[in-house]
Amino acid sequence: MDSPRFSLEEFKALFPERFESQEKLLSEYKCFLMLLEQLDRVGVPELSAGEKAEIFRRSWQEQARDWSQAWSWLGLLRRPAATFAMGIVLGCILVFAAMGARPRLVQPASASPPLTVEHIGHTQTYGGTILRTLYPQIENPKIVLEGTDQPSPKRVLYGTVNDGEIYVVWNL
Repeated sequence: MDSPRFSLEEFKALFPERFESQEKLLSEYKCFLMLLEQLDRVGVPELSAGEKAEIFRRSWQEQARDWSQAWSWLGLLRRPAATFAMGIVLGCILVFAAMGARPRLVQPASASPPLTVEHIGHTQTYGGTILRTLYPQIENPKIVLEGTDQPSPKRVLYGTVNDGEIYVVWNL
């Protein structure tokens, strides 16, 4: 009962849950197979030379239309603003290539060190972000160790308060 071109399972898959019973499905499938057999028996009429030429002409025009759409995209370059922008981009690329430099898209990060130490003779001065977090009420805090060559050096905190109006000296 199955056709070598179109099986019953394929027919059933095309129309899921359309038929109420298996008998209805089989009768529709038989009608479908008879229709395919009738189509196989009917001959295909031969085309005349004029019809063949018309089909070729239409297909050639369709193909030419596709090429015209591709060329219309290039027509964008005829606009002055687009040409100007493309010229600037191309110029920048050529300058970078001529100079042998690459554009730097990422800048190196620079941060102040958390603690800075200055040595002047027998004195050491400490500053940096750590001291600013330890003493937030004092502006520009610095700790100075005087007499580092002695067993117990003198520690003094220097800074300002009230936007630099009051100078602070505090023995630690």
